[in-house]
Amino acid sequence: MVQATHLQSAKVLADPRSAKARKALGQLAPSERIVQLCNIEAMEQVHLWKAALKPDFLVAYAMADTELSGQKLRADGGAFRSKRRWYTIGFTCEVTPDLTQVLSFAFAVGSEIPKSDWADHNLSADDGPAD
Repeated sequence: MVQATHLQSAKVLADPRSAKARKALGQLAPSERIVQLCNIEAMEQVHLWKAALKPDFLVAYAMADTELSGQKLRADGGAFRSKRRWYTIGFTCEVTPDLTQVLSFAFAVGSEIPKSDWADHNLSADDGPAD
């Protein structure tokens, strides 16, 4: 597992371009807010770890259920999309008690998921037409 030393989700959410995301996070149930904060952290950490990967979407429970205990999330069966390809990822993430920032994060990127497996896990190449 790669242990993050510089957490990124607060920086991403502070960007003016993230105004809609900040607002949406505040309206989520606590458990979903934790998942989304950790997903943001995961995508940024993967890109910092390997610049060629540019995650634009992450599903923490794509390959296996997540485990949530208090403010700690464990996702052993996640998947992220980069350049229209999907890869497995596992991570552990802990957020602050007020559910606004990530406190700790560690991850491991696995292999590319074969396209023939995408439908079984509800993964797609893109989100469809833009709004």
